[in-house]
Amino acid sequence: MNLSFQTRLTAIAGIMLVIFLLISAALFMPKVDRTVKVMDMLFVIDITQSMDVKDVEFKGQQISRLDWAKDYVRRTLLELPCGAHVGLSVFSEARSLILINPVEVCGNYNDLIQMLTKIDGPMAWVNSSEVSKALFTAMKQAQLIDSKPSIVFLTDGHESPPLHATLFPKYQGDLGIISGVIVGMGGDELLPIPRRDEAGMPTKEVWQANEVMQQNVYVSSRGDLGKENAQKAQTEHLSSQKKVHLTELAKRVEFEYLASPDDPDQLIDTLVDIAKTRDQVVSYDWAPWLATLALILLGFIYLPVTLIRSA
Repeated sequence: MNLSFQTRLTAIAGIMLVIFLLISAALFMPKVDRTVKVMDMLFVIDITQSMDVKDVEFKGQQISRLDWAKDYVRRTLLELPCGAHVGLSVFSEARSLILINPVEVCGNYNDLIQMLTKIDGPMAWVNSSEVSKALFTAMKQAQLIDSKPSIVFLTDGHESPPLHATLFPKYQGDLGIISGVIVGMGGDELLPIPRRDEAGMPTKEVWQANEVMQQNVYVSSRGDLGKENAQKAQTEHLSSQKKVHLTELAKRVEFEYLASPDDPDQLIDTLVDIAKTRDQVVSYDWAPWLATLALILLGFIYLPVTLIRSA
């Protein structure tokens, strides 16, 4: 069906009027208050040396576990609704260190991302990696925050010095106050751990078997377990995702465990099931949607005339 020149001119004038109204609404329409359910969470990232192992496939290339963890947190922030509060923390040795207390994710997104990009291996204050105790520390810190944020603990689970199952540390506190998810990363294959120098900077070397503690020193002196421990394979200088250990750790603190999740939705869905949510009134801005619709209509006006004429 062919449209006359006058009809096309009238249609364009009508569209331009709609565009004007949309742009005016985008500029002057007040924000609309909405009540949404939000969660508060504290991301705790492992920055020990095993996290430098490059065994995570991402966008067709192998990247380090630490780089993957940082990108996973970034992608998760993008999926969270405004009103949610997020804090950032790192751990090394047996302690976690809060870098940013939970803040509203939309209003402070740039600050969170800037801090996230600065997280790296040289921040580690000790070479050891006592994963279990570091998680316990994070749980105690979360209890001191008024909102009692859920913990998202990102680690490969590599304990150094090695931890014997019979000497698993116990959490000295009440369970159930803090909910959380352990996010495991890394492959199943044991790979060499890149070595950092005294300043924490990466080198071209890897840790050798005779340079790391291969046995739990407390078990070595026990007659009932010393022989078993002495026959243990010498693999502590190599690293993989310790899925059995992380599963047990999650069970002991009543957390969930996700092994190498594909996308942030898996984490968010898990948190929705276990985390304590609260109602939050947020101001919803329609301006981006109205301006986008105006732009689409403006583009429609400048389509080739033959496309407009065709029916």
